Amino acid sequence: MAKFDLTQYQCPQLFVQFKYQLKLAMIDIEQNNNSRVIEYSISVESDIKDIERYLKSHQYSYQIVSLADNNELIVSLIKGNN
Repeated sequence: MAKFDLTQYQCPQLFVQFKYQLKLAMIDIEQNNNSRVIEYSISVESDIKDIERYLKSHQYSYQIVSLADNNELIVSLIKGNN
């Protein structure tokens, strides 16, 4: 599983970093046949509507979990076999 900490970013940098880290993770998955699960830590105050819209439009299966004790959101996603 690839994990990325994006808690230090706010939009628009958050969305740019999300897409960049996703691209790197997908390259790694394809080249090394690694797990297709990717996890992001995002500050709970962040607006993630753009991220959700992007994931839906690219047919990712994802789950968002709020960790109140850490004040962050965990976005876990799996890229389907298209």
